[in-house]
Amino acid sequence: MLTHWIVFLGCSAAIVLAGTRLANYGDAIGKRTGIGQGWIGLLLLATVTSIPELTTTMTGAWLGTPNIAVGNAFGSNLFNVVIIAVLDIMLIRRTTVLSRVRRHHVASGALAILLTAIAMLGIVLEWPYAWGGISPFSFLILAIYIIGVYALYRVERDAYRDEDQDDNANTSLPLRTAAIGFAVCAGVIIAAGIFLISSAKALSEMTGISASVMGAVLVAVVTSLPEMATSFGALRIGAFDMILGNLFGSNMFNILTIFFADIAFRRGSIFAGLGGGATDQLVVALLGVLLTGIAVVAIAVRPKRRVLGIGVESLALLVTYAMGLALILLRGISL
Repeated sequence: MLTHWIVFLGCSAAIVLAGTRLANYGDAIGKRTGIGQGWIGLLLLATVTSIPELTTTMTGAWLGTPNIAVGNAFGSNLFNVVIIAVLDIMLIRRTTVLSRVRRHHVASGALAILLTAIAMLGIVLEWPYAWGGISPFSFLILAIYIIGVYALYRVERDAYRDEDQDDNANTSLPLRTAAIGFAVCAGVIIAAGIFLISSAKALSEMTGISASVMGAVLVAVVTSLPEMATSFGALRIGAFDMILGNLFGSNMFNILTIFFADIAFRRGSIFAGLGGGATDQLVVALLGVLLTGIAVVAIAVRPKRRVLGIGVESLALLVTYAMGLALILLRGISL
């Protein structure tokens, strides 16, 4: 057990260190290329920090456990949105995280909700047909993701060009240095994330933690650790748009992993393979939609009221997540 704890803590430390640096390099790349923080977070950071979710989801599907695969995608999205509230607690100011971001993040949040809704439809309709063993809804998720990311890139690019970019030349990192640093940090996060998940599962089995607690808490936190570390790094340099781009982008990518899981699941459509666990997956997916919806509304409305030192929207996220977590534990859902 000691070896697993050493691996777990060592990988966690590596992810935190690399994640905080990843934000700096991503910010420099965004400024040097003129792309902007939001899209760097939406595509580059989100893809890198979501590799642990992709690995876990595909492994679960390959081993013939579709509920673990789909549940991991939905469950990780819950914790990703709650990271916003955690950052709001750390932001000891009168403003909140969501009040500091541009309003076009409403579109990326809405896209995350749309992709989740498509996955939910795939579960509810139980479509009997599959193309090469892959559900049409999985192909639809892939298509919407590609189209959506391209549309969001255009929105981010136009918004970035409309702003004063005099600070671009003041970034201390040249593009080559930033790109190399980003690649190194990304490699550390990916490698450490894979070992982190393996050690976490071994510890849960050795300590006797129940499957529902394991899925709803431990795996969700572990697989979301890269997003959390990168978001902390972005908060430290004031890159608020990168934070939202990373978190919403990660949620979009997590739903995309269902497509790859459907490829790895060789017993037909992964949605049809959920069986009696379909209702549980819908519950978790609906909670993710609810949490993302709260964040999207807050970005659009920008409430200024603070309760207990944090924004009212962050308090709503924390309360909703706590209630959802209680529901997951009561139902014994294993993500």
